[in-house]
Amino acid sequence: MLYSEIKERENRFILSLKIALPFLFIIGFAVLIVVTDLDIREILENNIIAFLVITFLYIYYILYQIYMAFNTSLIDNITKTFSRDYILKIIDKEKKDNNFLVILLKINNIEDINDRYGIKKTDKILSSFAYRLDDFLVKQGFKNNKIGHIVGGSFIFLFKSDEKKANHLIKQFINKIENEQIDNIFLKLIYSITESDSENSSEELLVSLYDKLKFDMNERRKNRRLNIKVNEFEKLIISLIKEKKFDFRFQPIESIKSNEVVLYEVLVRLNSKYYGKISQNQFISVVNRIGYELKFDMILIEEIFKIASKKRDKKISINISSYSIGNSNFLNKIKKLLTLYTIEKEQIIFEISVNNSLNDIIRLNENINILRNMGFLIAIDNFGADNTSFKYIKNINFDIVKFDIEYSKKYEDKKHMEILKAFITIFKDLDIKTVIKFIEDEKSYNFFKDFGIDYIQGFIVGKPKKEIN
Repeated sequence: MLYSEIKERENRFILSLKIALPFLFIIGFAVLIVVTDLDIREILENNIIAFLVITFLYIYYILYQIYMAFNTSLIDNITKTFSRDYILKIIDKEKKDNNFLVILLKINNIEDINDRYGIKKTDKILSSFAYRLDDFLVKQGFKNNKIGHIVGGSFIFLFKSDEKKANHLIKQFINKIENEQIDNIFLKLIYSITESDSENSSEELLVSLYDKLKFDMNERRKNRRLNIKVNEFEKLIISLIKEKKFDFRFQPIESIKSNEVVLYEVLVRLNSKYYGKISQNQFISVVNRIGYELKFDMILIEEIFKIASKKRDKKISINISSYSIGNSNFLNKIKKLLTLYTIEKEQIIFEISVNNSLNDIIRLNENINILRNMGFLIAIDNFGADNTSFKYIKNINFDIVKFDIEYSKKYEDKKHMEILKAFITIFKDLDIKTVIKFIEDEKSYNFFKDFGIDYIQGFIVGKPKKEIN
């Protein structure tokens, strides 16, 4: 039995006592009447109103306690671990007096499992996973494990030991689960660790844990950003964006047909006096989390318009959030910028990444069509990474497609290349230009040069530069 289930039983027992307490009082009163030989009829006749009020209050009290019993559960119904709210309360309570680690362990392919096997199977896997995690920790000498289910395949738990031991044990557990599987289903697990901090709330610790998942272990060790408190990092990012502390790099993209650089992709970093260069991969999660996408994108676009107005013979590709382009205010802001800067609209390529969580694809395409009619170009990045890409082919009108890195790295794999060839054929028929990126050596460069791709991007063509030639 999980520690959370034991605590839930205790919680239910206390609630039962609260419900029973008035009943015990009534029994005591009845005993008193019998012992003292009171006339119960006389008592009721003289105090009928008080009796009715007490009866009403008693019934209300019982119903209220029953209601509270359903609404004060400590555990998650599916996994029987602590609920998200309660595990966060535990962290907030214990971090005042104790130092411990908080570990986020995530089943990274839980959505795929749900899509393939259905909700009931997924729930069973989540439950089995929680019990196996607890069993593993108990066998390692850790009892009364405080494990909580956050959302989907994400669990957090408290670990009172050093980080070195925590990393070792979690890797052991991951190897065990991935080798044994659960119900013959392969689980892909990832994790992150953070220290409890009396100054940061449990919510901020949770944000930090999710941020850390986005970097591999080597980058975590090198990444100074991860040592900043969450709220301080958010303030820093907003401040740097408002002050336009950008460090732009322009990566050239070459045309196969002309063997010339025909456009540049903008790579954005933020300049921090203390933390140095902060890459977009590091700060974009903050931008998205606080709903700052549109503001950030418009500040970025204005800076690029300034550059484009001085380099009117060069095309520049800007990675923009699909949520910004789909925003009703985006087009008005673009039109306003066009009154301030003289550019050729076909200079600018708005590049959006294939997004699994995109819902309002109709609004997005409406705005994209308006942008294309204005003369701007639209590119889709990371195409072919997952099934969502097909939704973009069917519903979005775009001019350029950039294939996912998987096709660049697996160009010697026949299956991947047959798929890529089929995509290229479709895009040629639709008059959509194709880009293969992350090409770094002559062998792969020559391969794709003869493959039918329109553009090549990568270090073999040119590394990111401070200025556009």
